[in-house]
Amino acid sequence: MGRLENKMALIIGGTSGIGEAVARAFADEGAKVAVAGRKETDGKRIVDEIEENDGKAIFIRIDTTKAEDLKKGFSKMIEEFGTIDILYNGAGIHDSYQNAVETDEEMYDKLMEVNVKGPFLAAREVLPVMLEKGKGTIINIGSQSTFVAGAGGSSYVTSKHAIEGFTKQLTYDFGSKGIKANLIAPGFITTPMVEGVNEERLKDIPAQRAGKPEEVASIAVFLASEESDYVQGASIKMDGGWTVGR
Repeated sequence: MGRLENKMALIIGGTSGIGEAVARAFADEGAKVAVAGRKETDGKRIVDEIEENDGKAIFIRIDTTKAEDLKKGFSKMIEEFGTIDILYNGAGIHDSYQNAVETDEEMYDKLMEVNVKGPFLAAREVLPVMLEKGKGTIINIGSQSTFVAGAGGSSYVTSKHAIEGFTKQLTYDFGSKGIKANLIAPGFITTPMVEGVNEERLKDIPAQRAGKPEEVASIAVFLASEESDYVQGASIKMDGGWTVGR
């Protein structure tokens, strides 16, 4: 049996990059996965490939910044799988390192909607089911910008600090009720979000390379499994050591 056998997982932001790797890793460990995002073609491709590998998956088209859209998508998951055990909040956007003067209000609002409001709405939607069961896992995604400035601009750094606070509050409010909430903080991972990062930037990383989505997914599997049941409210750095000198 896999480490996530008989678990039902909702993977938000699961149609590319780290989220795609997480969906595949969860399925490999025995979970049934709902791959959620806005890229229908990619989502269905991932689902088909998981099922070709004897996994169980469905695609749900969700814009997590819209509460009603998320509610409908979650209802589809419950209809297909019956319940939820794991929520992975992986959708996120970057601000191209814009400072507070350069950032217009529209960009700020959009980034906060995706990076902060989206995980809040998703957690609010699934928590009643998890609380009724007395057990559930929520994994939020931060970044190097959860801890330091400079890995993004004004709005991105603010959003990633905020998601750590949200993760801690989830643990404070619901940890005693069986809900395990933790945060993964990836560094430079080979995904579309970090395209264009030059080799000089990578030299600042003690590991001397970018990370792989599959490496982040391995941490997500651990946090989703019973092996990590005493890990609560933690922020796990996955950055090759980049933040140690900051």
